[in-house]
Amino acid sequence: MKILRIILHLLQIGLLYGIYLVRELYANHLGFMRNVSFYSQKFENSMIGSKVNLLPLVFLVLALLLIIKKVNLERILLLFFSLFFLGWLFLFKLQTMPIYYLVCGILCLIALIQIIIATKRS
Repeated sequence: MKILRIILHLLQIGLLYGIYLVRELYANHLGFMRNVSFYSQKFENSMIGSKVNLLPLVFLVLALLLIIKKVNLERILLLFFSLFFLGWLFLFKLQTMPIYYLVCGILCLIALIQIIIATKRS
């Protein structure tokens, strides 16, 4: 179980590095830039795109419920990451960051992995 937790943490670090890679890919490849811009605008106008701000709130509530049940390091990390994700969503918008929804997806995956770690380590 400890090895699985280490692998999942390494996957989270790799996903954080993925944000940097996506940003570089967006800056250097015109075809990727066009596709991201087109699908970001399309996703923003969809019904799901307007509800993206609810994701970190769900993670925050889940983290608080897990912490109430039992306090440990993994659950506190989930709480801090949920707060970071919530703050990030309100600091940046699609107009200021063209890869907004890609980064939201990566941060969502990181939070889901942290939820797995926090619930498995009881």
